Amino acid sequence: MWIRFAALTAALLLLAACGDDDGTTGGTTPDGSVSLDMEAQDLGGEDLGPEDAGGTPMTVVLTNAGTIAMEGHTPRGFQGQGNGLFAGDNLNPAFPDGDGVQFFLSFDLSTLPAGTLESATLRTDNGSVSGSPYADLGALELEEIRYASFSSALWNAPVVDGGFSCVFATSTEGPFTCDVTPLVASSRADEYGFAQMRLRHERAGDNDGSQDLALFFLTDSNTNEPGIFELEVVVRVP
Repeated sequence: MWIRFAALTAALLLLAACGDDDGTTGGTTPDGSVSLDMEAQDLGGEDLGPEDAGGTPMTVVLTNAGTIAMEGHTPRGFQGQGNGLFAGDNLNPAFPDGDGVQFFLSFDLSTLPAGTLESATLRTDNGSVSGSPYADLGALELEEIRYASFSSALWNAPVVDGGFSCVFATSTEGPFTCDVTPLVASSRADEYGFAQMRLRHERAGDNDGSQDLALFFLTDSNTNEPGIFELEVVVRVP
C-alpha cells in the first residue's frame, strides 16, 4: 500500500509541474496510463463494507393475538368453534368418534420495521398432551391461511393455494418450532398485515374412542391468551 501511495504522490508532483494548460490533472498521462482521477476513485470504493450496504439486523418478537376475535379451534368434520388452542381427536364426548380438531394462529405484522426480511421463526414452550396425539395421529402440521376474523366458518376454509407449510412438532417432547420465513415474506410482499396459520395433525382421528390432544396454553387449556406462541422476526434495516 505504501508503494502505491508513493507512486501516486510522485505522479501528482509530476503533473503539478507539467500539467495541461487549463490546470486540470485528469485525462490520460503521456504514456497512455489511466488518469489519476480514475485511480483515486477506485481507491475510494474500497471503504464500502457489507454492513454499510446491507443495513443492521433488528430482532422483533411478536406474540399470538390471544383473542377469540382472531384465534381459536374448530372441528375438522363440522362447523363449530372454541377458544382453546389444541389439535387432535375426541375433544368432546358428544363429537363423532374420531372427529378431529384444529387451531388457528394470527400475528400482527404492523410493528415490523421496513427493511429486508432475514428470518421468521415460530416457537412455543407451552405444549402438553392428553393421550398420545403424535403417536396415534402423526405430526402436527402448519399451513398458511388468511382470514379477516376467526369464526366457525373456518372449519373447512381452504388454506392459501401454493402457500407455505411445515412440520411444527413430531413428539410430546418437541421441539415446537418451525421456520416460517416464506410465510411472513409472502404477507409482506402482498402488503397483508398478518401472518396466519392453521395447525392440525396428519390424521383427523384414530377411532379408538380415546382422546388424543396436543394442547397449548399458559394457565388454562380452555383459555387462549397472548404469549402462548412467539414469532421471532429478524429484519435488516437501512
